[in-house]
Amino acid sequence: MDTTKTANIQFDSINISSLKSVVNIYQSKVNDTKSKFIKSSDDFGLPLSIASFDNRVIGYAFVLIDKAGKPEIKSYWEQEFYSIEIEKDLKFHAQNTFFTAFKDPETRINKIQNAAEKLFNWLNVCN
Repeated sequence: MDTTKTANIQFDSINISSLKSVVNIYQSKVNDTKSKFIKSSDDFGLPLSIASFDNRVIGYAFVLIDKAGKPEIKSYWEQEFYSIEIEKDLKFHAQNTFFTAFKDPETRINKIQNAAEKLFNWLNVCN
């Protein structure tokens, strides 16, 4: 697993064990901590990378398709850990993961949308 460190913050690719933390960060970002469900795959996107501190997920980067039909990498954070520098490092890690996972530009958009929708449905069934 490729790991990069920035001042005790570790960046890793998303994995199944980090999904609960990712969902919790997402729900706090969209102010929906009471619901167990993710409301929209369009907002949740497809998580690619996580930032962690002391084995705790503090942020994650995800790809979604913007209104122009282009992939866009965004991130959500636990507020007390956010900084522009760390966000840049996380997005850089996510971008590398993105280009490794979605090499073919011709099929990239469909693959992202399908993967995000499948993850969205799976997470809502599991909750």
